[in-house]
Amino acid sequence: MNHNEALTKQVYTFASELYAYGVREVVISPGSRSTPLAIAFEAHPNIKTWVHPDERSAAFFALGLIKGSERPVAILCTSGTAAANYTPAIAESQISRIPLIVLTSDRPHELRSVGAPQAINQVNMFANYVNFQFDMPVADGTEYMLDAIYYQMQIASQYLYGPHRGPIHFNLPFREPLTPNLERQEWLTSYTKKLPHYQKNINVQDISHILKEKKGLIIVGDMQHQAVDQILTYATVHGLPILADPLSQLRKYNHPNVITTYDLYFRAGLDLDVDFVIRVGKPVISKKLNQWLKHTNAYQILVQNNDKIDVFPTPPSVSYEISANDFFRNLIEESAVERNDWIEMWRTLESQARHHIDKHMSHATDEAAFVKTVIDKLTKEDAIFVSNSMPVRDVDNLLYNSEVEVYANRGANGIDGVVSTAIGMAVHKKITLLIGDLAFYHDMNGLLMAKINNIHLNIILLNNDGGGIFSYLPQKASAEAYFERLFGTPTGLNFEYTALLYDFSFKRYNSVADFTQEKLSHMHSHIYELVTNRDDNMSQHQILYKKLSGILNVTL
Repeated sequence: MNHNEALTKQVYTFASELYAYGVREVVISPGSRSTPLAIAFEAHPNIKTWVHPDERSAAFFALGLIKGSERPVAILCTSGTAAANYTPAIAESQISRIPLIVLTSDRPHELRSVGAPQAINQVNMFANYVNFQFDMPVADGTEYMLDAIYYQMQIASQYLYGPHRGPIHFNLPFREPLTPNLERQEWLTSYTKKLPHYQKNINVQDISHILKEKKGLIIVGDMQHQAVDQILTYATVHGLPILADPLSQLRKYNHPNVITTYDLYFRAGLDLDVDFVIRVGKPVISKKLNQWLKHTNAYQILVQNNDKIDVFPTPPSVSYEISANDFFRNLIEESAVERNDWIEMWRTLESQARHHIDKHMSHATDEAAFVKTVIDKLTKEDAIFVSNSMPVRDVDNLLYNSEVEVYANRGANGIDGVVSTAIGMAVHKKITLLIGDLAFYHDMNGLLMAKINNIHLNIILLNNDGGGIFSYLPQKASAEAYFERLFGTPTGLNFEYTALLYDFSFKRYNSVADFTQEKLSHMHSHIYELVTNRDDNMSQHQILYKKLSGILNVTL
């Protein structure tokens, strides 16, 4: 078998195996060394390819595709520093347990460490952030060349589905010439592999006595698209409040036991004496709730459908590797405990908080008021992708009476790649992106994918000219002389030019009243810039906290 035949056999078989394990989309960043695989994916009859010239944004775009489609997605780049730009998104995918398949093309072994151009050490280059990595052999035409693909894909497949999900990395060295044989299309559909199946049952008898205590809480973080009906059923039967993070997707059901305003109450001084807590899914957004979990003496049960548990903010008393529905289904036969007073206290707090928030927002003019207006404009047909820092915290506090689905990059919690992730999701869902000006600036080049692929989404740009969240930190008062330069970081950018560059329509609003009258369009792509003030945002947030503090003094 000559070099061209061997190369073709290798890359076509590799593409075929990825398809067999569920890959339907690949994001390709242009380059020479990646030519063999790029052509293999482009020629595959059932794989959709996306071309993105910026590797950092491309990787986050792929995360959005995965979130939207619930399938693993591959990213492909050329050799050298191009691969290093994948690092932020890979770190995010590991912590968020997203099955990102990273494919880095490489120089052959004889060109490594000898000063050849565009050659860096790519072997194990993402060791801190991937669940699996393998340096593929150069195509040599032997049977072992294909065995490496079959064996390594089988090993790696455990990280594409089920409780072990996370990023995997294949480094693929290619010798020149790099163009495969376009006539051998049959090798692209030669797969025979089947997806693995994961299942794990538990015995919950060892915690049954704990669940008979009166004061219990269910706290639910990001569920990563798991079914939730058994959580709602168990909470209803047993009179337990559900403190539901916006990423849990539980809030859209408007269930009477679902509590949404807990973060505001903790900020207002809420303290609790609780017997047990059932923590479900990823850690929640609320810093105050996490601080309470760290210090409470309550018995804590952690339920996560993955083998590497998230012990943050504190190690649980016991943990179960199982889906939430299976866990609560096992508990459903337990005899109910009378908890009418307990659940009614929480329902009263929730009702009063919502009333005071609505009253406060009716005349508020700060960033939170803009966010509440955005939430009220969205329907159950919409999904909102929320940037980190202040936007996701405001959504946490203000998302109620809404059926919208909420998504965010809450693995590494970074602001890099937020735009690209949202655009990737917009391929599969009706997306509105809520983002601050610094996060928007950080990934403006990601907008190119929306332009060249005609991907539509609305972008709500909260512009307070800098890092608004830092105003809530002690540095604001203790290092005021240095604060604005080191933390506030105003840019003074006019984002109307960004809209013109990437073919987005643009409209700026300086008041909540004006924006309230605006109807969000879902035709084409739009940027709605909402101009706010950092100091005003902080002061109006503090006013709301004080109002809720007064409720606690009366209710508890």
